[in-house]
Amino acid sequence: MTPRRKTGLARLAATDRMALGFALDSVRANGVRSFLAVAGIVIGIVTVVLITSVLQNAKSQVAALFQGLGTDNLLAFHLGADPYAPPTEREANRKPLEIGFAEAIKRSSSNIEDVAVQLIVPAIVNGRPLVASAGRIDNDTCYAEGWQAKTYDIIDAGLAEGRVFTPIEEATGARVAVLGASVRESLFPGLSALGKEIRVSGVSFTVIGVIAPRPGGVFGENRQDSVVSMPIRTVQAVFPDAKNVLLYMRMKEGRRVEARQDAETLLRRLRGLAPESPNDFQLTSPDQIIAVFNQVGNAIGAATVALAGISLFIGAIGIGNVMIISVTERTREIGIRRALGATQGSVRRQFLIEAGVLSGVGGILGVLVALGIGFLVTLVLPRYDARPPWNAAMIGVAVSIAVGLVAGYVPASRAASVDPIEALRTD
Repeated sequence: MTPRRKTGLARLAATDRMALGFALDSVRANGVRSFLAVAGIVIGIVTVVLITSVLQNAKSQVAALFQGLGTDNLLAFHLGADPYAPPTEREANRKPLEIGFAEAIKRSSSNIEDVAVQLIVPAIVNGRPLVASAGRIDNDTCYAEGWQAKTYDIIDAGLAEGRVFTPIEEATGARVAVLGASVRESLFPGLSALGKEIRVSGVSFTVIGVIAPRPGGVFGENRQDSVVSMPIRTVQAVFPDAKNVLLYMRMKEGRRVEARQDAETLLRRLRGLAPESPNDFQLTSPDQIIAVFNQVGNAIGAATVALAGISLFIGAIGIGNVMIISVTERTREIGIRRALGATQGSVRRQFLIEAGVLSGVGGILGVLVALGIGFLVTLVLPRYDARPPWNAAMIGVAVSIAVGLVAGYVPASRAASVDPIEALRTD
């Protein structure tokens, strides 16, 4: 690089530093006007950064939740929605699946390795809400389910302490229970639950194990952590109103398509459906559920970006108006700079830098607000990290600066085209 070239770059850098100083002075001198101008930018950046972060974290949590049920599993249920949700009007007359279907499917399909059952206890037992109790502590947000001994293995429910019940305990209807992590913490805070007695809707059970916290969930809470699982025969005897059956079918490796076809065919046969009749059950896999959730999340994300775009557009209009006012108020200053040798390019850069600083301040404020909201959400929901990742924060600031530069280009060009002689005549 030649000395002249170096000198030119140094002069350009010095000019830009001076323009940056002018821009900061202008923002400080017109604080209220500047804040009102960038309010749209702040709202838009908060929306984009925070909602993007929440959706990204929700996707990863839900993916972990359903992957935790076994990526090689098929789930069968007679309703199309959440097993704990009331049926729709169209599904109200569907009969639940039967426990005996599990053995029939395993025996009849060479593509399905094993089948496990969960029998769901209704939320209302004998006219009262389901409650688990230990001493004087009650938990009325828990769930109760009957499991087979092999269910723990098929859905990969690892233990934090103790053991699961044996096939003999299952066959004899032993009154033993395995607690989810959240239930254990609520009933025995800071204590071991092993060997202790709990009551589920007034019926006593002995705790023999605690399941380790399950991955994922909605806002960091996996519902499996709130389940009290008991031998399925015990649940049939103690809670006769428990009718809803959920089947977990572990597919053999490399036979996903064949296993699904077998499961659908066998379930239709077991439920006596005519060839032309539609399925009266739901057959899903974790990857399908994750894909559907991702589609919904992407749609929400697109709508959020569109709304944020409107806020950014409004912010751009505000910045453009402020810059036009600034150019009008500083016409004489521009004329003096031009008379002293400032080029049109340097004047244009000065006002572009000012627009960039103005929008950049809005972007930084928006990111700080998003970080603050995310931190508060994380405090309220410790198992759900709502703090925006740094890459989202950096993109938010970059987008805000870009919006400011676009909005400020016309006023900056107007400033650069000011005739110095006419400007000096201005009062």
